[in-house]
Amino acid sequence: MINSIELRNWKTHKSTKLDFSKGINILIGQMGAGKSSIMDAISFALFGTFPALQHKRVNVGKLIRNKPEQQADGYVKLNFGVGEDTYSIKREIALSGKSTAKIEKNGSYLQSQPERVTEEVERILKVDYDLFSKAVYSEQNQINYFLDLRSSERKKQIDGLLGLDKFAAAQDNATTLSNRIKDMISDTARLAKEFDLEKAKHELSLMKSELDGLRKERDEADLKIRHHTAAKAKLETDMNRLKERNSRKISLAKEMEGLKSRISLLESEINSISSKGLQSRDKSENAKRELQVRIDRLKEDERRNAEAERKQQAEMARLDAEINNAKRDSIESQKIASELEGMRKAGTEKKLSDCSESLERLNTEIAHSKSMISDIAVQAKELERHVSKCPVCERELDEATVVKLLKAKDKAVSEHTERLKELEGMLLKRRSEFKELSLLSNRAAVMEEKLKAYSGIGERLRSSESALAKVKAEYEKAKSAGDAIRKELNSSSEEMQKINIAIEAMERMERHTLEKAKLSKDLSEKAEEHAAIDVDEGLMDKLQAEIVNANSEISRYSANLSSANKFLKDKEAQAKEKESDIEKISRLQDDLKKKKSLVDNISKFKSALAETQAVLRTQLINSINDIMQNVWSELYPYGDYKSISLDVADDDYSLKVKTLVNNEYVWEDVEAIASGGEKTTACLAMRIAFSLVLVPNLKWLILDEPTHNIDDEGLSKFVQMFSERMPGIIDQVFIITHDDILKQVSNARIYQLTRNKEENMATEISEA
Repeated sequence: MINSIELRNWKTHKSTKLDFSKGINILIGQMGAGKSSIMDAISFALFGTFPALQHKRVNVGKLIRNKPEQQADGYVKLNFGVGEDTYSIKREIALSGKSTAKIEKNGSYLQSQPERVTEEVERILKVDYDLFSKAVYSEQNQINYFLDLRSSERKKQIDGLLGLDKFAAAQDNATTLSNRIKDMISDTARLAKEFDLEKAKHELSLMKSELDGLRKERDEADLKIRHHTAAKAKLETDMNRLKERNSRKISLAKEMEGLKSRISLLESEINSISSKGLQSRDKSENAKRELQVRIDRLKEDERRNAEAERKQQAEMARLDAEINNAKRDSIESQKIASELEGMRKAGTEKKLSDCSESLERLNTEIAHSKSMISDIAVQAKELERHVSKCPVCERELDEATVVKLLKAKDKAVSEHTERLKELEGMLLKRRSEFKELSLLSNRAAVMEEKLKAYSGIGERLRSSESALAKVKAEYEKAKSAGDAIRKELNSSSEEMQKINIAIEAMERMERHTLEKAKLSKDLSEKAEEHAAIDVDEGLMDKLQAEIVNANSEISRYSANLSSANKFLKDKEAQAKEKESDIEKISRLQDDLKKKKSLVDNISKFKSALAETQAVLRTQLINSINDIMQNVWSELYPYGDYKSISLDVADDDYSLKVKTLVNNEYVWEDVEAIASGGEKTTACLAMRIAFSLVLVPNLKWLILDEPTHNIDDEGLSKFVQMFSERMPGIIDQVFIITHDDILKQVSNARIYQLTRNKEENMATEISEA
């Protein structure tokens, strides 16, 4: 039983949750209210699709609510029960194209991924989408689906719905397979006929005899090779032993020559050192120690004298710097004094004072000119305002006099303005002169301060020159003493070098004497070993000849073995190929017998399929007709059609009703004689029968607008049947309708769906 469904942004549903009950569940609302989308959601939750989506009349992106604005994603969640178990499925969709799915059993994870979830649902319900969409879910206005099909297509669809199409497909496949096997039998027979099996077996027997002879030759050659190889190995062992002794004797002779040469060289070195008449080792060591004491003392004297020289050089450098600075300061002092004297002679201070007074006069005169221009302008304005009277004395003025006075005022303003420009030019020039003179005055003050700092420079210069002469005399004395010390130190160092050379020569002679004694002992030992080694060169020549002979025999038999192996390999390949041909033909003959037997069995299987299909079709149609007859009496309110039946023809199914014609009851096609409402009622009865026969374990039925074309009396009968009989026939029925009369179905769970389409609002649901 379907327990509930939850929709989020699914078509017109923003957030909807519906609980369903066993028996009749009715969704009522006007067109576009969102009724059918709930049934589509049930199909989508179970199988990931529904009729409109399956036939591509709509794509997944259009399932997400887009009014009043587009949403990014949505989902459907369905809860249903089978037996004692409860299941929950959730499928999510998004505009990005990503979709997810998950199914849980009794609250525990069962499967994920859309395809795996669909497979799990089919396993649980024992129904796939195709059967569900035909037997359980009647899409809107598709009650008459089977009547609207062409006859051949109707037979194909109903056979598929009943599962009988698999038998027809199996028969077609069996015929195709039988034809293919017959073609294969023909090809196989032709191949077998072209091959002489007995001749091939005789040729194979001859090849095997030849192979036995080749293997014998190969084994004999291999035995000879092993024999000569073993003999050669023994000869080579003896030869190697003699070669090792001979190599050792030759090596000893070379080593003895080397030792003699080294001993001779050592004797020559010892004699050369002895001929120089060197003092004894002890006397040389004592002289070296005494000389080292003198050298150490001289080095200390040299260090102290060098330190004194460095100090005197530093003092001379300092005094030189003082003298140079004093000379530079003396020259700078004379230069400053000369420049100051020049300024005094030029009268810079007086010029600065005169320039300052001139600036004051110019500023006063400029202010006076500006005041005059302002006063004349005021008088002119007053004169213009009092045209008939003088603004100063208030005497009467005629127009000519006023004009004359105004012209005079204008001329005076112009003259004062020209003078003002001239004065301002002179002011700028004086200011520039004043700035330059001020800079010269400031510079003179700075130079006078520097000149004060240079007082006494002559005395400092004379004092530094006297001190420098004294230090130079001391430096020359120290330098002379240092030269004497270095001369004596060089002489002592040369004497020390001679003593060291003599001591090293005596040490070398001692080493050579010890090495000579050791080498002489080694020479004696090697000479004894060399004399003890006896090598028979004749035996070596004999062994070498025997080894060459063995190699020759090995090569000869190896060539025989290689040739035998080559012929053997070729002959074995030929024999193997012949055996393969014989085996292939034998298999072809066996296969020929099996294929002929298989064709007979396929023919029997096709007959069995046809018989089984006919028996199964009869049984299914009988069951469907029994249920339709029971439902018909409940659904159809009139007496003109007594019975209903689904008949089978050679290439079609026909839905028929029994009616009275010329006082005799006959069967007539519903499609030929029934009205639209009668067709709808007949197809409804057939769909109920299909659901109960084909999906007996599920007992669900979904009807979208099933009352289409049914008149008022038929509607009353429909309400009565679904109130009284249908709950006892089918466990759970879902009806989508706009017909308010279906609210009269008793014990039904009824939901009223509304939606303000003008404002693109979401579906609203209330339980009636």
